[in-house]
This record gives sequence, structure tokens and C-alpha cells, in this order.
Amino acid sequence: MNLDDVKNELRQGSRVLLMVRHAERPHIDPDDPTFGAALPITENGRLAAEAYGARLREFAADAQFYASPLRRTVMTAEAIARGMGLAAPSIPTDDKLGNSSFYFADQPAVFELFRDGSFYEKVFAYLRDGRQIGFADLHAATDALEDWALARFTERLGIFATHDLYDGAFLKARGVVESFTVETWVQFLDAAAIIVRPDGSRRYALVRSAG
Repeated sequence: MNLDDVKNELRQGSRVLLMVRHAERPHIDPDDPTFGAALPITENGRLAAEAYGARLREFAADAQFYASPLRRTVMTAEAIARGMGLAAPSIPTDDKLGNSSFYFADQPAVFELFRDGSFYEKVFAYLRDGRQIGFADLHAATDALEDWALARFTERLGIFATHDLYDGAFLKARGVVESFTVETWVQFLDAAAIIVRPDGSRRYALVRSAG
């Protein structure tokens, strides 16, 4: 899916929750145990996030925002909101979208796991097997994330700014993507979508920001 498909779903009466990966950021130091909590988005990232929001402007009155507490996700949500024409939206933060993710059973262990630079190797093994050092069970964590997110999703359009690992895990667990490669991984401003149809049924999608 792309954002035009999201708009069509909204026009047809669906509610759409987009768990959006943050916009472009500088490189994360592998020795940073906070996973780059203080990193901002780049100027290119800001412009891309504002353009993303502009494409959804017609739904600004029915949008709500959440973000992980990390600086880059908050900045992404703010930039999307500006693109939608919202000057000062409420953007609550919750670390369940960040470093206290449902997917982490032991955050320090995850930091040590990734410290050698083997992010994709370790993450893809987790998505394949459903288990990994420092991680919670893939499917149980996905169920918990969906329940948590939907309990907070009260409008027609949700923009919940989060991180690629959690989007990728959600999409794999829900069967949207059978497997990822580095080339097909969740890119900046891509999103895992929960679409709630007018009859209450749900479907899931990977929403690419490009296209």
C-alpha cells in the first residue's frame, strides 16, 4: 500500500492506524545503549515528514498522534502534523513505542546483541524463529502491541511514530511480509498499518512512504 491507498480506505469509512517509522536520522553509534535516544531527524527527514503529512491533510481534523519518547520520533510526529496544517497538536509519548517495546524482554541484552553491528542478521533471525536473545516471543509481543495501540486509537487516523524493528516484527507476525531482506526492510516513514473496516474487521498492511 501507499498513502493514496490509505486515503481511499479512510474515504470508504475505515479507520487507519499508522505505526510510522521515524524520518531520516543520523547514524546511531553502536556503543550508545539508548539506541540514539537524543538523535534528531535530519533536514531531509523533516522535509520528507512534512510532505508525508501534506498528503494526509484532508484528514487533519480526524487525526491523533502518539510517539515514542525518543527525540527523532517526536520530531517526526511534529513534522507530519505541520504538514497536515496542525500548528500545535497534542503528541503524547509512551516508551512502549520506544525502548520499552513489547518486543524487548531485556533491553541491555538487546544492546549487547546489536553492539557488533549485526543488526539485520540478528533481527531477521528473530523474525524467522520468533525468539532471540533479549527479545520477547514475537507473536505474544505483537498481540500486546496491537491491544495497547488500539486501546489508545480513538480517531479515524492514527499517526503513531515508532521504529523500524517494531514495524518489521509486527508485519512479519501478522503475515503481511513473509520475510525481509536489507533491500525490502522498513524504510524511513514507512508504516505498519492496522485498518479497521466499518464492519469491525481488521486487516494489516505495509504502507510505503514512497509512491
